[in-house]
Amino acid sequence: MSKDTYTSVSEDGLRYESKLGGSPFLGSGHTRSCFKCGKHRPPTSLQSKRILGRTEVVCKPGCATGK
Repeated sequence: MSKDTYTSVSEDGLRYESKLGGSPFLGSGHTRSCFKCGKHRPPTSLQSKRILGRTEVVCKPGCATGK
């Protein structure tokens, strides 16, 4: 996830870009990403599933990719 950025022009005309502070992850920071959709979710809303011979975590009710 990319953070919002803002730019400011210095007196010599150069433009500097910097990121806003803070974390894009809310809460306690204990999240994992779904193997299928890539969204970060708390571990309680993920389930283990065997995919391509490996055990991966995916969204528990199913991925809502928002097509």
